[in-house]
Amino acid sequence: LDLFFFDSFNQINSSINAKECNMKNLIIKIVATFMLSSLSFLSFSSEKEVMDTVYKWAALESDLDAQSELIRDDRVMITSKRWPNQADNLMVQKERRAANLSRDPDLKIIATISSPEVRIYGKVAIADFVRRYDFIPGMGEMSPPNFTYITLVLVEEDGNWEIAHTHNSSM
Repeated sequence: LDLFFFDSFNQINSSINAKECNMKNLIIKIVATFMLSSLSFLSFSSEKEVMDTVYKWAALESDLDAQSELIRDDRVMITSKRWPNQADNLMVQKERRAANLSRDPDLKIIATISSPEVRIYGKVAIADFVRRYDFIPGMGEMSPPNFTYITLVLVEEDGNWEIAHTHNSSM
């Protein structure tokens, strides 16, 4: 009788342990699924934050001082020439803008973005897109829009994405 009782107790105990183990596995799977889905949400949020910075950068094309707030001091810009000094680059852009506005004070500049792609690698993001650049004169003939392939490298610091590198390629 004691042997029978002992075997029955072991079977019940094994059954309870198996149920506890299955419950623990289920809880671990639920928590892991929640954690992974949270991480993908964070990645989506970061992509949105990067694109918000890119769209803001484009929208501020007519206000170079405000636009420069989104650009790191150590930014390198590549067009037909390599500009490793953001301060010099900004000075040249402002001089060119002032010269254009002295000839046409009503000149409007509109930059729009299409086909954006973003890849995030920790605190570094690469955004590439096509930028349409329109110069709308206050007087005279309107020129056709200028289309450029743009690649931006952005760095996240203190929760803000800043442009560290710009590469422009004509289409």
